Amino acid sequence: MDRAMLVRRLKHLGGYEGNRKEFRPWSDLPVDVLNIIAERLDFIEQLYFRLVCKNWRQSQVVPLYKNLPWLMEHSWTYDDKNVCSVCSFHLPTDNRSHVTYNKLRREELNDLHGAVICASRFGWLLLQKSTLSFFYNPYSKSIIKLPDLDIGFNRSTFSSVPTSPDCVCFAIQSSKNSSKMWLSTCQPGDRKWSSTVNFVGPKKAVEDVVYSNGTFYCVFSEGALGAFCVADSDWSLLTDVDLIPGEMFTSRAHMVESNGQLWLVCPSGSKCFKVFKFDWSEKTWDRMHALGCQALFLSCTSFSVSAEGETSGFAERIYYHRDTYSSYYSLETEQSYQCMFYPRVTKHGPERIWIQPPEI
Repeated sequence: MDRAMLVRRLKHLGGYEGNRKEFRPWSDLPVDVLNIIAERLDFIEQLYFRLVCKNWRQSQVVPLYKNLPWLMEHSWTYDDKNVCSVCSFHLPTDNRSHVTYNKLRREELNDLHGAVICASRFGWLLLQKSTLSFFYNPYSKSIIKLPDLDIGFNRSTFSSVPTSPDCVCFAIQSSKNSSKMWLSTCQPGDRKWSSTVNFVGPKKAVEDVVYSNGTFYCVFSEGALGAFCVADSDWSLLTDVDLIPGEMFTSRAHMVESNGQLWLVCPSGSKCFKVFKFDWSEKTWDRMHALGCQALFLSCTSFSVSAEGETSGFAERIYYHRDTYSSYYSLETEQSYQCMFYPRVTKHGPERIWIQPPEI
């Protein structure tokens, strides 16, 4: 549709008939007009555009890989009397990017400045600064504060969307110098965390924690796996302590949940990885040399995505962040490659994580 035709359509929508003018609501914009507007917006702005009203959701959007996470860079800054959360989103297929600024009133939210991202799920972030924890949605810019937690923690995550009544936040603190652990849970709206001290820890540092089917699973250095059942607040150590050689854990290992299965990815050298899959019957970690038509994305919370059909090019790859750039490791070639469609950052630049895209 050319510009002249667009003008005629808008005049028709406005109800011009001779000297009489009838106003129509913006929600009545024809779909072809909505599409002309939408194609001039970037991919994040298109999402906000479609949320205006039910009719506007009919507009066409930029085709996106719905199951692939986006790269997000996050930093804090000040703007006059406001604390600003700066988020930069990057698609995993080309050089399209979008930057959002969320201004927070300093007198109320100054204590959020400098908080670091602990977990990312369902498009929400869990951030922590000292004893303060809170949820933050960079798409809707919503913030949900949690009660202060008096003890520090090594790893944390959450079970479901923070706005749902069944959302549970889980935090664990452990040390290689003691078998004593602190396990804490909290739900949005609670006045305090529920914390317990447990003395049956593996005497190892916790590497990662994931949630699956009512249970938080914690993996420790050298492969020990523990489970915290939410329903009865029960902790159990599922395995022996030393399952994987300690040299595999010189850098942080990442655990990934995929359709009820647990995968463990251990850095091996500067640009290689060793992959293990948990055997539920034998309670051991099996070395794997293929991912089975999926790709893994590693960060504070790691994701597994199906790599079939339009995303088959991502199969057998592990995406990760290193130094100033993002890369992927191919299990087929056993080599790492730099992702050219993601921007480089300075060495002390913003935090980089993977985040699930919003529903569109």
